[in-house]
Amino acid sequence: MRQLLGLSNRTITEIYDHYLTTARAIFGMDVAIIALVKDGAFTPLRMQSSQALTIREGQPIPEAATYSIEAIRTGQAISCPHVARDPVLRAHPIYADTGLESYMGAPIRIGDEIVGSFSLLDAAPREQPFSPEAMALLELLAETLGRAIERDRMEAERREADKERTAAINFFQTAFANAPIGITLVDLDGKFLRANPAACRLFGYSEEELQARDFQSLTYPDDLSLDLKQLEEMKAGLISEYEMDKRYVRPDGALTWAQLNVALVRNEDGSPRCFISQIHDITEEHTLIQELDQKRKQLEEANQKLTQLASLDPLTGALNRRALRQRLDQEMARAHAEGTPLAFIMVDVDDFKPYNDRYGHLAGDIALKEVAQCMRAASRANDAVCRFGGEEFLLLLPQTPQAEARKVAERVRQSIATSTALPERLTVSAGVHVYTPSEKGQPIDRLIAQADAALYEAKRNGKNRVEIM
Repeated sequence: MRQLLGLSNRTITEIYDHYLTTARAIFGMDVAIIALVKDGAFTPLRMQSSQALTIREGQPIPEAATYSIEAIRTGQAISCPHVARDPVLRAHPIYADTGLESYMGAPIRIGDEIVGSFSLLDAAPREQPFSPEAMALLELLAETLGRAIERDRMEAERREADKERTAAINFFQTAFANAPIGITLVDLDGKFLRANPAACRLFGYSEEELQARDFQSLTYPDDLSLDLKQLEEMKAGLISEYEMDKRYVRPDGALTWAQLNVALVRNEDGSPRCFISQIHDITEEHTLIQELDQKRKQLEEANQKLTQLASLDPLTGALNRRALRQRLDQEMARAHAEGTPLAFIMVDVDDFKPYNDRYGHLAGDIALKEVAQCMRAASRANDAVCRFGGEEFLLLLPQTPQAEARKVAERVRQSIATSTALPERLTVSAGVHVYTPSEKGQPIDRLIAQADAALYEAKRNGKNRVEIM
């Protein structure tokens, strides 16, 4: 085990081979397999065996066809000294394909996730079952193997991250290859010793003017503390270089964004001598990023408006039929989950056609807007107002028993009847139906139809009233 744990500097393939060789020797088994288990597939990563097998490295087979499925299913190491006598293992196709009679296997974990299996098999059955100590050792091997795989994955991720970082650096280097790059030499106190023409153009000063200044006087105040802190860390030997984005103040007061890379130049005895800085003008990039952020925000706002418009009736601002169907599905699911009632109130404007005939369709549209506004004002925050069609509206009331639903319906009726925003008083009739979860099996259309039936009962009984079905 100590030898296996000391293999961290080997390649993962070498580590696999050491584990396989060691396990075969310890347990006296001929076949050893380290496999990846993912999405129902068993893919051997590395194998050792003295005999030819039907399975091949890198070729996935159904996980259910292998003995390992049992270790994966239970999450524990399992063993069988004689597969022919085990009704579960002998049913797996691998037994018919290979005739391997003895088996021991353990799941390989990374954290809490099972990512593979470590299996040992042999064509000969064993006279005695595997001991608890042997199974504990197998689990320990699988555990340390999981750590080795995790280290390998982390190293691969690190290499990929380094690769992406290198690509990004190369991209910027290429982008700036034909552009002037500012280079300065700065003493340990921050005074400019030398500055090339590109740096002078970036700062807006001649080299002589810069040599009479220090970089602190050119740095935007909010960016100075971090810059100084990293310089002190570099002089103390805590870091060898640093990079940061910062702002410089030009003579006219304008700000220039720059990417600053600083390294420490040392004397022969190792003592700090001066700093060498490369300064890239990235003002344009920052401006573009700000513009992109602004455009992204504008796009998000536009998408929100489009989503809202797609859900609302353009005339009244109430929910349209499509949005109502989505809300109905949500509220029905909640009613079933929480065991709470769901109320339906169907509202229809009384004598709307004569009103339209007297005042015209434009006035009729204004009246429907007022009806929708009164319904929203009289309903509660969680209620949904929908234009069902023409002058008919549906009010959906989550978690509302019958008595409360009647109160809301009456409030809606009175709000519309007392409105003074129209040239003539309008009234509405309302029908109420309350669904309870005990009525399972009732389709939504049937529930709406019952509220509609109550509405027509209100019409028959004189209009401007509320009826409950």
